[in-house]
Amino acid sequence: MQAYRDEIAEASLNEVAVSEIGEWYDIIETSLFMLIRRTELFRGTARLMITDMQNARCMMYPDGTVLVSTGLLDYIDSLLFMDTSGSARRIRNFNSERENFFAPIAAVCAAQFALNYYSSAKNVELSPEKVYTIDIMASVLLNIAGYSQGILETWLERLDSVQAGSETAKIFSSFLTGSVKPDMRLEQFNGNGDDITHLYEEISGVLVALQNRRGTADARTVLDNLLQLFPQSLYVNRLNALVAHQAWLNSLDKRNTELATILPAAVYDNVSVFSFFQSADFMFDNDDDEQSDYFAKTMPTRSNNAVYMQAKKAYNDYLSLIYEAGVASSYAYLLASSPLAHERNAVLSIAEQADLFHTGVDDKTARANYAALLYLVGKDYTKAQQLLADCLHSAVQKPGKVLFLRTGFPADERLLRCNYFRMLKKTNDKTGAAQQRTWLADILKEPETVVPIVLRNVSVGDTVDALLEAWDRPSSIIYNYYSERWLYRQLNAELIIRSRDGDGAVLQMSVGFPSTLTFFNEIRTGDSREAFEKICGQVAYRSCDALMYHRQGNLLQVIYGNNKIRNITIRNINEKR
Repeated sequence: MQAYRDEIAEASLNEVAVSEIGEWYDIIETSLFMLIRRTELFRGTARLMITDMQNARCMMYPDGTVLVSTGLLDYIDSLLFMDTSGSARRIRNFNSERENFFAPIAAVCAAQFALNYYSSAKNVELSPEKVYTIDIMASVLLNIAGYSQGILETWLERLDSVQAGSETAKIFSSFLTGSVKPDMRLEQFNGNGDDITHLYEEISGVLVALQNRRGTADARTVLDNLLQLFPQSLYVNRLNALVAHQAWLNSLDKRNTELATILPAAVYDNVSVFSFFQSADFMFDNDDDEQSDYFAKTMPTRSNNAVYMQAKKAYNDYLSLIYEAGVASSYAYLLASSPLAHERNAVLSIAEQADLFHTGVDDKTARANYAALLYLVGKDYTKAQQLLADCLHSAVQKPGKVLFLRTGFPADERLLRCNYFRMLKKTNDKTGAAQQRTWLADILKEPETVVPIVLRNVSVGDTVDALLEAWDRPSSIIYNYYSERWLYRQLNAELIIRSRDGDGAVLQMSVGFPSTLTFFNEIRTGDSREAFEKICGQVAYRSCDALMYHRQGNLLQVIYGNNKIRNITIRNINEKR
């Protein structure tokens, strides 16, 4: 991939500072975060380069570097100024217009990265089949990221009009592939509706299974099929490694897993939080025998050896394609249970390298896993404790001279504190352990009263009949054994319905941006964090790239972009599915 390295090096010579592009930086950064981090496409280090170039350019390279040219930003602004000049509403929402223009362009680049459609030679055109597949994947990423339907088609229509003018065609030459014209891409895209829907349902279903630790077996079946279609896909191989590791964790006796493994994905799992808290709470202070046979307890047996080997292979397949520190650290955690001594002996060096690679970022997955492994092997309790304390007290990094895409904070702070609580008890830090126990007990206690948060006559806990009466039938329903996902596209809302027990209760309600749905005190997605916290108070904890708030006995999971609400999910506090 030397050709891409040379291209990145050349572009870096004309890199511009954040101050030179004004509000565009926050728009680009937010859009890329939603497309790359929120979709679980990639959690590794991704450099963001804004380069001073007259031609329009946007590219995501094989190493995760994203390049955007000022020529592209200038063109977007000039076109939008003409388009919005007669609409006061669109002028007020100008930055949203900018993002909706930029997002599908970035999505196509992210889709090429997801599929790993790169050539080792320079200036090799993609085949028509690969171009069409990239457009399908781009649409899927946009949907998962929460963007409105139709914006990719709008971009292809604009690209078709661009090539009509000789000057604009020259500026956009990097977007106008010789193998397929924009009108052909648009026609093929419109004919691929069923393929887009099917791939979206499969990948989003895998993400729901991963993020809620339900339906792992079904997710593995889906991924096996996707790997047949896309064996070199970074995205599919990454998801396969994480789901395979989750299957391995599910196969273990919970009494033998003293510390939580932190996967590099936004996983929300109340059951594990309760389990690890109780385990740490019942542990004796300074118990020297507590973890002496940890590895013997978690080594694969005849019943789960196949699951372990599948997880190890999945990690090797992904890490052979690209290095990602968080994934490497969870792989090290997996190897800690290996029956092979040389693999167990390599665990700490793999985890330490991953921690060093991610030093200073907001994502503490690698550091948390390194701390856990230092503790479990009895190598250095003090260092393990210090590293985990850093995970809990780190501040979000501000942009520096060299820009990097925000990593997010996918870990659940409660699990980090459960691990920290156990470490403090081990080192006989009674004061620190008592503080962590108080924090966890307070977060995990049942609310005294629950006042439902009602959105257009629907709230968590309502029946399907009540939902249908208030909102009518959804745009589509996606099924699995445990739950149904009801998508209301006009409202930009997704509801999860319990299906396993047959009662059909609403388990959670997620509302994206933009949406006409109004929360309490006229709060909507798109409002500022300041306005939201003025009503809801301060953050309870961090989890899944979101800030968690308690209100009226409900849990509100809020994702912000550029300090504005991108998504609100309503759940029960301490839900048990």
